[in-house]
Amino acid sequence: MNRSRIQHGEQWDGPAIAVFWDQSLVWGLLCIDALSLAGIPFRLLSAAEICAGIPGSYRILLVPGGWAAHKVRALGESGKREITRFVEEGGAYIGFCGGAGMALSSPPGLYLTPIERMPLSERLPSASGRIYVSGTTSHPIWQNIPPRIPVSVWWPSQFRWMPANGRPAGPLALYDEPAGDFRTADIRVCDLDASSSWPDLEKSYGINLDPGRIKGHPAIIEVPRGRGRLILSYAHLETPGDALGNRLFFNTLSYLNKLSEKANERGEGGTPPQERGPGDEHSRTGIRRAKEAAAELIAFGEANLLWNWRNPWLLNWRRGVRGLEYGTLLVTLACLDGCGENLPISNERAGAWRERAGQLEKDTINFCSLAKQLLLEEKIASQTGRVSKLGKVNDRVDALRSALFGNKMNHGGLCRALFDLIDGMLLDVLKDRPGTLPVRLSYRTPDGGFR
Repeated sequence: MNRSRIQHGEQWDGPAIAVFWDQSLVWGLLCIDALSLAGIPFRLLSAAEICAGIPGSYRILLVPGGWAAHKVRALGESGKREITRFVEEGGAYIGFCGGAGMALSSPPGLYLTPIERMPLSERLPSASGRIYVSGTTSHPIWQNIPPRIPVSVWWPSQFRWMPANGRPAGPLALYDEPAGDFRTADIRVCDLDASSSWPDLEKSYGINLDPGRIKGHPAIIEVPRGRGRLILSYAHLETPGDALGNRLFFNTLSYLNKLSEKANERGEGGTPPQERGPGDEHSRTGIRRAKEAAAELIAFGEANLLWNWRNPWLLNWRRGVRGLEYGTLLVTLACLDGCGENLPISNERAGAWRERAGQLEKDTINFCSLAKQLLLEEKIASQTGRVSKLGKVNDRVDALRSALFGNKMNHGGLCRALFDLIDGMLLDVLKDRPGTLPVRLSYRTPDGGFR
């Protein structure tokens, strides 16, 4: 049992947390960074490992953000059944954003609770930044935390509220007023004055924008399932720098650890640790060149006034173009490059790593070249009319978008193939290390360069 001291003086007194890694990317990095800073041990589990059976030593399964559709695809039917078994037999499930949505009864989902997602037409689809939430202060997760705190949301869905299995699903936090840099679409709410008309803005933008639409709606809920428990949060409590949100995250894990009935039934499980080291130079060079190509793409977008940096791990992009995917590409490649000292180095794995790194370099350079073409075409098209991310624009833009991202918001095309490759490589370099591990999320240097 690990007993590590966290920033606010308390200690974690429980087994390691299982983290479902697949299709999490930057949101997975945020989670394991927060766990590391809190001194909470964890182990990353792939979808294949979950399908083989979640070891009984784990009491809590943490599912980071990311597109629920891609997570469900990775799990398949056997993974879905195993997570259901884990919870019903007494395990605890905590999900953030896409990880919360994955547990719901809207497709694609695990149907762990009858609660569904609110339809897109009814919710606030483009909310991001900090917003106050009011807590259910009688609940243990709110111990020593003010009743109203700012937390971060990053384009959340919303719960369609209903009872769960005849018993009320408990709201642990409700949305309140916007705070700080809260935005809907590209509008920073604090910049609007009292005379601003949300109905007029919504008519102009063609989407819901008024933050009053989510006031009083659940941000975090607790749901029973069998002998287990789920805590689902559209608030990203793992966001770096959110001191009170991070504290609420720790309290939630502590509560679930004490509540869970899971026992050490089958041992730690998982794959045996791999021999680690700096790997061969060919692998490291391929990863570094991929990161450099992504950095050039981001600099290209900055030079064309398409985005700027919102924080060290997230872009703030112009409406009508994608930005999350491009920023995620650089963040994940920077992390992969920074973990170069932890590459698998056995002869058996070195060859495979060399091949993957070469493919990564080739695919990233190709993706970034096409992305620059797309961004210029989108910028030109925006001068003659409104350009939306999914709507038809012109033959050139439509063809490039289809090739790069497919035809849905949850990225497909070359982006999906590239992220699948990065996802697996990150898992290989981050897992199988004892205790906690630090993750260097910030890749933007004070002089504006990249590391």
